[in-house]
Amino acid sequence: MTTLDDAETTYPLRAAARITGLSPDLLRAWESRYEVVKPLRTPGGTRRYRAADLERLRLVKAAVDTGGRISVVARLDPAELLRRFAVTDNAPQAGLEPILSALDRLDAEEAQRLLAFQLSAMGPVTFARELALPLAHEIGERWVNKRMGIASEHLAMGILRSMLGSALTPTAASRLGPTIVFATPTGEPHELGLQSAALTALGAGANPIYLGAELPVKDLVGAVADVGAVVLALSLVTLPKSQAAQAVASIRSDLPEETRLWIGGPGAATITAPSGVEQMGNLEEFERRVALLGFEKSGR
Repeated sequence: MTTLDDAETTYPLRAAARITGLSPDLLRAWESRYEVVKPLRTPGGTRRYRAADLERLRLVKAAVDTGGRISVVARLDPAELLRRFAVTDNAPQAGLEPILSALDRLDAEEAQRLLAFQLSAMGPVTFARELALPLAHEIGERWVNKRMGIASEHLAMGILRSMLGSALTPTAASRLGPTIVFATPTGEPHELGLQSAALTALGAGANPIYLGAELPVKDLVGAVADVGAVVLALSLVTLPKSQAAQAVASIRSDLPEETRLWIGGPGAATITAPSGVEQMGNLEEFERRVALLGFEKSGR
Protein backbone atom coordinates (compact mmCIF):
# COMPACT_ATOMS: atom_id res chain seq x y z
CA MET A 1 0.00 0.00 0.00
CA THR A 2 1.34 3.43 -1.00
CA THR A 3 0.92 5.91 1.84
CA LEU A 4 -0.01 9.55 1.66
CA ASP A 5 2.62 12.28 1.36
CA ASP A 6 1.31 15.38 3.12
CA ALA A 7 3.24 17.63 0.72
CA GLU A 8 1.35 16.35 -2.34
CA THR A 9 -2.07 17.64 -3.39
CA THR A 10 -4.51 14.72 -3.54
CA TYR A 11 -8.23 14.27 -4.08
CA PRO A 12 -10.79 12.10 -2.27
CA LEU A 13 -12.82 9.44 -4.06
CA ARG A 14 -15.90 11.55 -4.70
CA ALA A 15 -13.85 14.46 -6.00
CA ALA A 16 -12.02 12.06 -8.33
CA ALA A 17 -15.35 10.70 -9.54
CA ARG A 18 -16.68 14.19 -10.22
CA ILE A 19 -13.53 15.28 -12.04
CA THR A 20 -13.17 12.19 -14.22
CA GLY A 21 -16.85 11.52 -14.90
CA LEU A 22 -16.55 7.99 -13.50
CA SER A 23 -18.79 6.74 -10.70
CA PRO A 24 -17.18 5.88 -7.34
CA ASP A 25 -18.21 2.23 -7.82
CA LEU A 26 -16.55 2.08 -11.24
CA LEU A 27 -13.40 3.71 -9.88
CA ARG A 28 -13.20 1.05 -7.17
CA ALA A 29 -13.82 -1.71 -9.70
CA TRP A 30 -11.17 -0.45 -12.10
CA GLU A 31 -8.71 -0.28 -9.23
CA SER A 32 -9.43 -3.71 -7.72
CA ARG A 33 -9.96 -5.70 -10.93
CA TYR A 34 -7.65 -4.01 -13.41
CA GLU A 35 -5.26 -1.84 -11.34
CA VAL A 36 -5.85 1.11 -13.65
CA VAL A 37 -4.42 3.33 -10.91
CA LYS A 38 -3.09 2.73 -7.41
CA PRO A 39 -4.31 5.64 -5.27
CA LEU A 40 -2.55 6.68 -2.13
CA ARG A 41 -4.05 5.79 1.25
CA THR A 42 -4.43 7.77 4.43
CA PRO A 43 -3.45 6.05 7.71
CA GLY A 44 -7.14 5.14 8.03
CA GLY A 45 -7.21 3.51 4.59
CA THR A 46 -9.12 6.23 2.71
CA ARG A 47 -8.29 6.56 -0.98
CA ARG A 48 -6.58 9.75 -2.16
CA TYR A 49 -5.92 10.32 -5.87
CA ARG A 50 -2.98 12.28 -7.29
CA ALA A 51 -3.25 14.57 -10.32
CA ALA A 52 -1.39 11.93 -12.36
CA ASP A 53 -4.00 9.33 -11.33
CA LEU A 54 -6.80 11.58 -12.54
CA GLU A 55 -5.09 12.17 -15.89
CA ARG A 56 -4.65 8.43 -16.41
CA LEU A 57 -8.27 7.79 -15.49
CA ARG A 58 -9.38 10.42 -18.01
CA LEU A 59 -7.26 8.81 -20.70
CA VAL A 60 -8.52 5.31 -19.95
CA LYS A 61 -12.13 6.51 -19.90
CA ALA A 62 -11.63 8.21 -23.28
CA ALA A 63 -10.19 4.98 -24.72
CA VAL A 64 -13.09 2.92 -23.36
CA ASP A 65 -15.59 5.49 -24.68
CA THR A 66 -14.10 5.06 -28.16
CA GLY A 67 -14.52 1.28 -28.12
CA GLY A 68 -11.58 -0.05 -26.13
CA ARG A 69 -12.08 -2.97 -23.75
CA ILE A 70 -11.15 -2.10 -20.19
CA SER A 71 -9.32 -5.42 -19.74
CA VAL A 72 -7.01 -4.41 -22.61
CA VAL A 73 -6.91 -0.66 -22.06
CA ALA A 74 -5.92 -1.00 -18.39
CA ARG A 75 -2.59 -2.63 -19.33
CA LEU A 76 -1.51 0.10 -21.77
CA ASP A 77 0.79 2.98 -20.95
CA PRO A 78 -0.26 6.55 -21.90
CA ALA A 79 1.73 6.65 -25.13
CA GLU A 80 0.17 3.42 -26.35
CA LEU A 81 -3.30 4.60 -25.39
CA LEU A 82 -2.77 7.76 -27.41
CA ARG A 83 -1.47 5.78 -30.39
CA ARG A 84 -4.17 3.11 -30.44
CA PHE A 85 -7.22 5.20 -29.63
CA ALA A 86 -6.20 8.60 -31.06
CA VAL A 87 -7.08 10.36 -27.82
CA THR A 88 -5.26 13.62 -28.44
CA ASP A 89 -5.81 17.30 -27.85
CA ASN A 90 -6.25 17.75 -31.60
CA ALA A 91 -9.00 15.15 -31.97
CA PRO A 92 -11.80 17.71 -32.51
CA GLN A 93 -9.94 19.44 -35.36
CA ALA A 94 -11.31 17.30 -38.21
CA GLY A 95 -14.86 17.90 -36.99
CA LEU A 96 -14.37 21.65 -37.17
CA GLU A 97 -14.10 21.87 -40.96
CA PRO A 98 -17.85 21.69 -41.79
CA ILE A 99 -18.51 24.31 -39.09
CA LEU A 100 -15.71 26.56 -40.36
CA SER A 101 -17.01 26.20 -43.92
CA ALA A 102 -20.51 27.26 -42.86
CA LEU A 103 -19.10 30.24 -40.97
CA ASP A 104 -16.96 31.23 -43.95
CA ARG A 105 -20.15 31.32 -46.09
CA LEU A 106 -21.92 33.27 -43.30
CA ASP A 107 -24.47 30.46 -43.23
CA ALA A 108 -25.65 31.11 -39.69
CA GLU A 109 -28.41 28.49 -39.80
CA GLU A 110 -26.06 25.67 -40.84
CA ALA A 111 -23.32 26.71 -38.41
CA GLN A 112 -25.83 26.80 -35.57
CA ARG A 113 -27.27 23.44 -36.57
CA LEU A 114 -23.85 21.78 -36.62
CA LEU A 115 -22.82 23.34 -33.31
CA ALA A 116 -26.14 22.46 -31.66
CA PHE A 117 -25.67 18.83 -32.71
CA GLN A 118 -22.20 18.75 -31.15
CA LEU A 119 -23.46 20.41 -27.98
CA SER A 120 -26.18 17.81 -27.63
CA ALA A 121 -23.78 14.93 -28.30
CA MET A 122 -20.92 16.11 -26.10
CA GLY A 123 -22.67 17.89 -23.25
CA PRO A 124 -21.95 21.52 -22.35
CA VAL A 125 -18.70 21.09 -20.41
CA THR A 126 -16.98 18.89 -23.00
CA PHE A 127 -18.41 21.01 -25.82
CA ALA A 128 -16.95 24.18 -24.30
CA ARG A 129 -13.52 22.73 -23.67
CA GLU A 130 -13.04 20.37 -26.61
CA LEU A 131 -14.91 22.13 -29.40
CA ALA A 132 -15.80 25.76 -28.65
CA LEU A 133 -12.34 26.84 -27.48
CA PRO A 134 -10.42 24.99 -30.25
CA LEU A 135 -12.88 26.44 -32.77
CA ALA A 136 -12.34 29.97 -31.47
CA HIS A 137 -8.57 29.45 -31.61
CA GLU A 138 -8.73 28.20 -35.20
CA ILE A 139 -10.96 31.10 -36.24
CA GLY A 140 -8.50 33.53 -34.66
CA GLU A 141 -5.60 31.94 -36.53
CA ARG A 142 -7.49 32.12 -39.84
CA TRP A 143 -8.45 35.74 -39.27
CA VAL A 144 -4.84 36.74 -38.49
CA ASN A 145 -3.68 34.93 -41.65
CA LYS A 146 -6.47 36.60 -43.68
CA ARG A 147 -8.14 33.26 -44.43
CA MET A 148 -11.40 34.25 -42.71
CA GLY A 149 -13.21 37.57 -42.58
CA ILE A 150 -14.13 39.53 -39.47
CA ALA A 151 -17.82 39.03 -40.21
CA SER A 152 -17.39 35.25 -39.95
CA GLU A 153 -15.47 35.65 -36.70
CA HIS A 154 -18.22 37.82 -35.20
CA LEU A 155 -20.89 35.37 -36.32
CA ALA A 156 -19.04 32.46 -34.70
CA MET A 157 -18.47 34.27 -31.41
CA GLY A 158 -22.09 35.35 -31.25
CA ILE A 159 -23.37 31.81 -31.75
CA LEU A 160 -20.90 30.29 -29.27
CA ARG A 161 -21.58 32.90 -26.57
CA SER A 162 -25.32 32.32 -26.94
CA MET A 163 -25.00 28.53 -26.76
CA LEU A 164 -22.66 28.50 -23.78
CA GLY A 165 -24.73 31.11 -22.00
CA SER A 166 -27.90 29.05 -22.47
CA ALA A 167 -26.12 25.96 -21.10
CA LEU A 168 -25.03 27.82 -17.97
CA THR A 169 -28.22 26.99 -16.07
CA PRO A 170 -27.91 26.32 -12.33
CA THR A 171 -29.46 23.23 -10.82
CA ALA A 172 -30.90 22.60 -7.36
CA ALA A 173 -27.70 20.71 -6.50
CA SER A 174 -25.34 23.39 -7.83
CA ARG A 175 -27.04 26.08 -5.75
CA LEU A 176 -25.86 24.21 -2.67
CA GLY A 177 -22.24 24.28 -3.83
CA PRO A 178 -19.61 26.96 -3.21
CA THR A 179 -20.48 30.23 -4.95
CA ILE A 180 -17.98 31.51 -7.51
CA VAL A 181 -18.37 34.83 -9.33
CA PHE A 182 -17.07 34.92 -12.92
CA ALA A 183 -16.15 38.14 -14.73
CA THR A 184 -13.49 40.02 -16.66
CA PRO A 185 -12.17 43.43 -15.56
CA THR A 186 -12.68 46.67 -17.47
CA GLY A 187 -10.90 46.56 -20.82
CA GLU A 188 -11.10 42.77 -21.24
CA PRO A 189 -13.90 41.98 -23.74
CA HIS A 190 -13.15 38.30 -24.37
CA GLU A 191 -15.42 35.97 -22.42
CA LEU A 192 -15.52 32.61 -24.21
CA GLY A 193 -12.87 31.16 -21.90
CA LEU A 194 -14.70 32.68 -18.93
CA GLN A 195 -17.93 30.96 -19.99
CA SER A 196 -16.06 27.68 -20.37
CA ALA A 197 -14.65 28.06 -16.86
CA ALA A 198 -18.10 28.79 -15.45
CA LEU A 199 -19.51 25.68 -17.14
CA THR A 200 -16.59 23.66 -15.78
CA ALA A 201 -17.35 24.95 -12.29
CA LEU A 202 -21.02 24.04 -12.69
CA GLY A 203 -20.06 20.52 -13.73
CA ALA A 204 -17.70 20.26 -10.74
CA GLY A 205 -20.46 21.04 -8.26
CA ALA A 206 -20.10 24.79 -7.76
CA ASN A 207 -22.70 27.55 -7.96
CA PRO A 208 -21.37 29.88 -10.69
CA ILE A 209 -22.60 33.48 -10.83
CA TYR A 210 -21.75 34.66 -14.33
CA LEU A 211 -21.41 38.45 -14.68
CA GLY A 212 -19.70 38.57 -18.07
CA ALA A 213 -17.15 40.97 -19.47
CA GLU A 214 -15.71 44.34 -18.45
CA LEU A 215 -16.86 45.05 -14.91
CA PRO A 216 -15.33 47.89 -12.87
CA VAL A 217 -13.52 46.96 -9.66
CA LYS A 218 -16.19 48.48 -7.42
CA ASP A 219 -18.96 46.45 -9.05
CA LEU A 220 -16.96 43.24 -8.94
CA VAL A 221 -16.20 43.58 -5.26
CA GLY A 222 -19.80 44.55 -4.52
CA ALA A 223 -21.16 41.54 -6.40
CA VAL A 224 -18.89 39.17 -4.47
CA ALA A 225 -20.23 40.58 -1.19
CA ASP A 226 -23.86 40.54 -2.36
CA VAL A 227 -23.87 36.83 -3.25
CA GLY A 228 -21.47 35.66 -0.53
CA ALA A 229 -18.98 34.24 -3.04
CA VAL A 230 -15.98 32.34 -1.74
CA VAL A 231 -14.07 32.87 -5.00
CA LEU A 232 -13.87 35.56 -7.65
CA ALA A 233 -12.65 34.07 -10.94
CA LEU A 234 -11.21 36.49 -13.52
CA SER A 235 -10.30 35.78 -17.14
CA LEU A 236 -7.48 37.72 -18.77
CA VAL A 237 -6.86 37.37 -22.50
CA THR A 238 -5.83 40.53 -24.38
CA LEU A 239 -5.78 43.14 -21.61
CA PRO A 240 -2.32 44.83 -21.69
CA LYS A 241 0.06 43.40 -19.12
CA SER A 242 0.40 46.55 -17.02
CA GLN A 243 -3.34 47.16 -17.02
CA ALA A 244 -4.07 43.53 -16.13
CA ALA A 245 -1.57 43.59 -13.25
CA GLN A 246 -3.04 46.84 -11.93
CA ALA A 247 -6.61 45.54 -12.14
CA VAL A 248 -5.75 42.29 -10.33
CA ALA A 249 -3.85 44.13 -7.59
CA SER A 250 -6.68 46.62 -7.12
CA ILE A 251 -9.34 43.91 -6.92
CA ARG A 252 -7.27 41.86 -4.49
CA SER A 253 -6.77 44.82 -2.16
CA ASP A 254 -10.51 45.60 -2.11
CA LEU A 255 -11.71 42.02 -1.61
CA PRO A 256 -12.10 40.61 1.89
CA GLU A 257 -9.03 38.60 2.87
CA GLU A 258 -11.01 35.37 3.12
CA THR A 259 -12.32 35.67 -0.48
CA ARG A 260 -10.11 33.82 -2.94
CA LEU A 261 -9.10 35.45 -6.20
CA TRP A 262 -8.37 33.08 -9.07
CA ILE A 263 -7.10 34.28 -12.45
CA GLY A 264 -6.82 32.37 -15.70
CA GLY A 265 -6.52 32.77 -19.44
CA PRO A 266 -3.52 33.60 -21.67
CA GLY A 267 -3.09 37.01 -20.09
CA ALA A 268 -2.90 35.63 -16.56
CA ALA A 269 0.36 33.86 -17.34
CA THR A 270 2.04 37.14 -18.34
CA ILE A 271 1.74 38.88 -14.98
CA THR A 272 3.28 38.24 -11.58
CA ALA A 273 0.37 37.48 -9.30
CA PRO A 274 0.38 39.44 -6.04
CA SER A 275 0.02 37.70 -2.70
CA GLY A 276 -3.43 36.17 -2.27
CA VAL A 277 -3.98 35.62 -5.99
CA GLU A 278 -3.91 32.11 -7.47
CA GLN A 279 -3.18 31.47 -11.15
CA MET A 280 -4.98 28.63 -12.92
CA GLY A 281 -2.87 27.06 -15.65
CA ASN A 282 -5.73 25.32 -17.49
CA LEU A 283 -9.32 24.22 -17.10
CA GLU A 284 -8.32 20.79 -15.81
CA GLU A 285 -6.44 22.38 -12.91
CA PHE A 286 -9.36 24.75 -12.37
CA GLU A 287 -11.80 21.84 -12.28
CA ARG A 288 -9.76 20.04 -9.63
CA ARG A 289 -9.60 23.17 -7.48
CA VAL A 290 -13.36 23.67 -7.73
CA ALA A 291 -14.00 20.06 -6.72
CA LEU A 292 -11.74 20.46 -3.69
CA LEU A 293 -13.56 23.68 -2.81
CA GLY A 294 -16.80 21.74 -2.62
CA PHE A 295 -15.31 19.23 -0.23
CA GLU A 296 -13.91 22.02 1.92
CA LYS A 297 -17.40 23.48 2.17
CA SER A 298 -18.98 20.16 3.10
CA GLY A 299 -16.21 19.47 5.62
CA ARG A 300 -15.35 16.11 4.02
